[in-house]
Amino acid sequence: MKTNEFIKLLEKHQAGLTSPEEDLLVQKYFKAKLKDSASVLSSSSDAAKDRVNIRLQSSLFGAKQQKSTFRIPPVWAVAASIALLFGLFMVFNGSSDPEIQWVQTEYGQKKEIILPDGSKVLLNSGSRIEFPTYFKGEKREVNLVGEAFFDVHRDTLHPFVISTEGVKTQVLGTSFNVNAFPENDSISVSVATGKVRVSNQKGVNEILLPDQQLHYHKNTHAFRKAQKNAMVDRAWTLNTIHLDNKTVKEAVQIIERWFNIKIEMPEGDLADRKIMGKYQNPELQQTFESLSFLLQAKFEEITPETYRIVP
Repeated sequence: MKTNEFIKLLEKHQAGLTSPEEDLLVQKYFKAKLKDSASVLSSSSDAAKDRVNIRLQSSLFGAKQQKSTFRIPPVWAVAASIALLFGLFMVFNGSSDPEIQWVQTEYGQKKEIILPDGSKVLLNSGSRIEFPTYFKGEKREVNLVGEAFFDVHRDTLHPFVISTEGVKTQVLGTSFNVNAFPENDSISVSVATGKVRVSNQKGVNEILLPDQQLHYHKNTHAFRKAQKNAMVDRAWTLNTIHLDNKTVKEAVQIIERWFNIKIEMPEGDLADRKIMGKYQNPELQQTFESLSFLLQAKFEEITPETYRIVP
């Protein structure tokens, strides 16, 4: 089975859609790849073996000493190790450049992803991440469209870089949120743990520490750095909609992505009004009822997937 086919099978397994025969195939494939990797190590130099052992121990055992950001099912803990072994296997076999693969979420959908280095990503609704089948070179670089929360495996020799519309977020090992939806006027980076550098070719070059956020405006290239509780920006990872001084337009975009619906806005100043709200494990109708009270307006159903705001 090809690596890309196996990745698809893993995604199917995560979603609970595999048959017993496919579950057995996943287990057999893990064992086969571990055996292949062990064979590669046995034929390598002692120095190379030492480097690999250090990386394997860091990945497989060092992670246990850290506080995990996500609750990853056991199969994905194994998948992280397999991903690292795949990368080592390709390096020792003198492979050419890695292939670029991608994961995309639809509206109303979120996905957990294990990257080739063992880093964990929670991808928000309506988002896309591109990354290589294994990391090669001095940097571990991925491309993001939309929003994701990263828990990056620490590797001081290979910085982790997220590219979003010309803005680069670079880390060594930390957890943080990046919001970069193409329809938004701005990009924001919020740090939960560790240290992050945000930069671009328009003059941005800032270091962020825990509970700090950088907000960058795409058109004017202006930016501001501020103290902000990281739990606000990562609330979505805990199944919570947190409207922290959002405009009605921004709130509508969040709700559309969250519930996979469309909401028609009336003309006028309503879109620019600022609102506050927090909805844990939200349901559509309850969210509409709360917003109707805040806006002194109602949400009228056109179809089960389309609504309009009526002042």
